[in-house]
Amino acid sequence: MRKAGLSLLLLAAAPLFAQNNWFQPSLLDKPEVHKALQSVDDRAAGILEEWIRLVETPAPSGKEQVRARYIRAEMETLGLSEIRTDDMSNTSGVRKGTGGGPTVVFCAHMDTVFPDGTDLKVKREGDILRAPGVGDDTSNLMAVLEMFRALNRGGVRTKGDLIFLASVQEEVGLLGAKHWLETSGYKPDMFIAIDVSSTEVWYGALRIDQFKFFYTSPGAHTLESRGAPSPAKAVAKAIDALYEIPLPPIAEGFGTFKLPTINVGMLGGGTVVNAIPREAWFTVDLRSLDSATQDRLESAVVATARRIGEQEGVGFRMEKKMGIDYSKALPQTARLNHPLVQTAVATSNYFRKPGTAAIAAQDAGSNDSNIAVSMGIPAVAVGAVVEYMPHRLEENAEASSIVPGIKSLIALAVALTGH
Repeated sequence: MRKAGLSLLLLAAAPLFAQNNWFQPSLLDKPEVHKALQSVDDRAAGILEEWIRLVETPAPSGKEQVRARYIRAEMETLGLSEIRTDDMSNTSGVRKGTGGGPTVVFCAHMDTVFPDGTDLKVKREGDILRAPGVGDDTSNLMAVLEMFRALNRGGVRTKGDLIFLASVQEEVGLLGAKHWLETSGYKPDMFIAIDVSSTEVWYGALRIDQFKFFYTSPGAHTLESRGAPSPAKAVAKAIDALYEIPLPPIAEGFGTFKLPTINVGMLGGGTVVNAIPREAWFTVDLRSLDSATQDRLESAVVATARRIGEQEGVGFRMEKKMGIDYSKALPQTARLNHPLVQTAVATSNYFRKPGTAAIAAQDAGSNDSNIAVSMGIPAVAVGAVVEYMPHRLEENAEASSIVPGIKSLIALAVALTGH
């Protein structure tokens, strides 16, 4: 079913694809572009070593400053203009074009989901690199940095400006990109999040809402706890009830992703073992493909959490951690058929690993490109590395995939900024 659906999607998009795709393989034969591509091959060993060093540099969300200083120094070496580190530590710089072309942002986020103290030592097993954060998003941060270097080494000139954005706090609500797009003063014509596997191209934006639900009580000693209202019991019952909320069938065509979904990711509370906690809490991450489904499920989640509090006789309050207004987003057809997306599909397929399945654009997104989509800015998410098991200690990536991945980014940058 998934293969059939993919084939139909490709057939439906074929006429517009030919019209809107700005990438042609002949572009790679230009002497300066060829030189840039060859320079990536020549630097393969050094790229791998630097990638590993970046992985082993801790960068939990909100603590990206060490990586930010490193990226800023490299931007200065590159000779980028308007280099800035804002009050959140987003770091950006501009590679000026000759004029007459679009301004395109290439964004990779610096933060990872792994807390301080996590063992980040990279282990190599043949072509596989294993370490927390080796893929998401350190691999792509390395790839964007090397793409800008390669453009310089080849002497490539683009009509449009290229902006290198190393964002922060992507993993806790896309906060850095949102802040940058709202406050930097730049109005990019296109926005590219380099934040998925190189086997994917995403042109949409998942609806994402995150909540923290709290239950409270006066508390009591364990010896007085029998039959008394308990926030801990309310948390347990609420979590159980939330997982019983009926969900629509799993959407096809998204690989291992199962959408829509409700997930409890964190819970806590209490201060001692031998007492009813005065407060207990848990978080919910809710994701859907469309606003109507998301709104319906959000209402059910909040109503369920509130109802359990009332039934258990405990206090209730909630915090909404995330919520993006998509009222300004372009229609689905306009997003899919924009030259940005069709060119991204073309370059990703041109440089994909031989013998692997064709890459088709998916109307999904769970990264910094969501913010651009919500603002009506043409946006896409692509990747430079074949990566597996993101957000897990077992995260790993194919070492050899980064070289063709960087070349794909070079081709995308040159194709887009040439118009």
